[in-house]
Amino acid sequence: MKKSTKIGLSLSMSLGLMAPYFSTEASAAEQNRHPSTLQPIVESGEVIAHRGASGYAPEHTLVAYEKAIQMKADYVELDLHMTKDGELVAIHDSTLTRTTNVEEVYPNRAPWKVKDFTLAEIKRLDAGSWFNQTHPEYAKKQYAQEKIPTLQEVIDFIKKKDRKVALYIETKDPDVYPGMEEKLVDILKKNGYLKKGKVIFQSFSEASLRKLQEIVPEDIPLIQLFSPKMIQGKNLDDVFNRTAEYAEGVGPDYSLVTPTLMQEAHERNMIVHPYTVDTQDKMIEQLSLGVDGMFTDYPDKLVELNKKPYISHGIASGEVTDTSAVLWARTNKPATVQFEISENASFQHKIIKKAKAVSKYDFTVQVNVTGLKPNTTYYYRVQALPGSYQVTGSFKTAPTSNDIIPLTIVWGGDTGGQGKIPPFRSFAAMAELKPDFFLFSGDTIYADNATPAVPAPPSKNIEDFWAKYKENRTDPNLRKLLQSTSVYAIWDDHEVTNDFSGPIEPLTSTGFRAFTDYWPMLTERSTSGKLYHKFSWGNTIDLFILNNRGYRDSNTQPDSDEKTMLGQEQFEWLKRELSNSDAQVKLIASSVPISIPTGKPHARDGWANGNHIDPNDKTGYEHEFAKLSTFITNNKIKNVYFVTADVHFADIIEYDPDHNGTVDYRELVSGPIGAAMGQPSALDPTFGPKRLYAEGGFFNFGVIKINPERKQITAEIRDENGRVHFHIDFPIESQ
Repeated sequence: MKKSTKIGLSLSMSLGLMAPYFSTEASAAEQNRHPSTLQPIVESGEVIAHRGASGYAPEHTLVAYEKAIQMKADYVELDLHMTKDGELVAIHDSTLTRTTNVEEVYPNRAPWKVKDFTLAEIKRLDAGSWFNQTHPEYAKKQYAQEKIPTLQEVIDFIKKKDRKVALYIETKDPDVYPGMEEKLVDILKKNGYLKKGKVIFQSFSEASLRKLQEIVPEDIPLIQLFSPKMIQGKNLDDVFNRTAEYAEGVGPDYSLVTPTLMQEAHERNMIVHPYTVDTQDKMIEQLSLGVDGMFTDYPDKLVELNKKPYISHGIASGEVTDTSAVLWARTNKPATVQFEISENASFQHKIIKKAKAVSKYDFTVQVNVTGLKPNTTYYYRVQALPGSYQVTGSFKTAPTSNDIIPLTIVWGGDTGGQGKIPPFRSFAAMAELKPDFFLFSGDTIYADNATPAVPAPPSKNIEDFWAKYKENRTDPNLRKLLQSTSVYAIWDDHEVTNDFSGPIEPLTSTGFRAFTDYWPMLTERSTSGKLYHKFSWGNTIDLFILNNRGYRDSNTQPDSDEKTMLGQEQFEWLKRELSNSDAQVKLIASSVPISIPTGKPHARDGWANGNHIDPNDKTGYEHEFAKLSTFITNNKIKNVYFVTADVHFADIIEYDPDHNGTVDYRELVSGPIGAAMGQPSALDPTFGPKRLYAEGGFFNFGVIKINPERKQITAEIRDENGRVHFHIDFPIESQ
């Protein structure tokens, strides 16, 4: 049975109008209904000096432990083996060859296992010179004097240097050393270290931990270590159920730490201490997932992050024009966030912007940078002062209005739904294409689905919604993409709740607030509440971002000339901007499809009513779309492409609404990036669709390539590994 003593817990409308977005906050009690499992369950993240400060000094030597103590580590880690004469010594490997000169001193004693040498023989060895050769930047002559210490010598040394520092002891190869656990416990007991706060035990061996469970006090934590091979192919729920019988925590390889692992551990009140995390980038990645501490060769780096603010969930650029961009970041606590922007990666000449990160916006900040040069790559780096950690990104500005240049665009949506949890590989595949920008086509979170961030959905308060965005930003692939190119983000239903209509949904204001907090967005779009906007990339494309949620009438309302999805103001804006556009290609970013029926029967969520499925279904928004379709055809507006996601399968469709044999516009559908995978369904015939390709059952995203010189637009659907499933070229017609 697992020990009864636990490590302590510390868990902490009309969208055209601005006013509805700032409604009364939920009560404090309600805000704490569904605590995220992506936060530590201990009061502070533990700094565990892996083999001492082994990045700076020879591992498992007194000088490495001393450096760890000086750097204010909470624990020094000891790997223990037993000598031939029964002494416990601190060394990681079962052999002496890697970290000593044993082959030189004892050339005929292969394979030089620790268990085959007495302590006196081991004390003749040089345990430091190898470090000087391997790490010349940290080499010191005195390291050649270092010896392999005994457990008793380590305890005596720590008592002398700083009694507050605790031990984190791993029993290595315990099956090779009968009686190791009993000897270990005896030494600790004699030295006053067999008590809570003075020692933690860890092992890859379940048998060793179960033996320790029987002979140590109940309040001393036991940590089961996991390598990737130990978990691969197994049901994590089953593995952790077994682990919770005897251990208070898990120590996984850091590559195993995902939101799912954190949920499985924290729901069982088990702490998570990943190993071995040596860069601040990786440390912050682990901290964003809610780990309770970590092993590191460089404890000073983690100590700094525990003390000072840092950029916690990546950075992003967005809303790019030919002369401006909005930059975004989030910190872990109140800070002054400094943005530096330059045309060169060395930041020799730079623009500096600062903003305050405050709790009201969940420590997210945005700055609008103006006065930039068109068609120029800019580098930016972000720092949460007074911390020193920096994150660097880049983006490209749009060309001037008369320029016509080639463009590559990636698009997709549907992330974090129906049990699909980050990381998502599609984001990494997108980044590899080095796109000019990323169009995030809605369902950027699933606020109404269960995930580790909100285990008991739906999201009901601003903290829940924020937690969903932070959960997706734990994905290193998404952070990589957002750091390498700019983004235009649109919302769909799951940013609030399934198939919602903005003016009548009580959560609209909360979902909108979180959406605009977590995506770089022009003030014109966010504070007015309208969200719809046009962005131009020279004369190559005009991008029309729609707000398909904020103005719509109820899905259950029968369709009519009066029923609207876009609202009159947005609808007239779209017609006016399409008429005025002389761009070669017009991309209309819609969060719902045209002829793929969505929603429920008699409560259709997309444009189509799906009456080919049920002739009596009178819902949908076909009357409004028919007006838009007629406007496009009557005004001979060429090269119009509707771009969307939403349906969880890929589809490429061209439309001939007047049935005259001419294609009047096309629709490009991709997804999901990370949600349930659907299968293509029959198209509603109202607007004359012709399906060129459809495929479901796989994670995917879309690519648009525009080549003005060839008068060609290319559409591709790629899977999460970047492999092309479909490729088609369309001509760019003369205006």
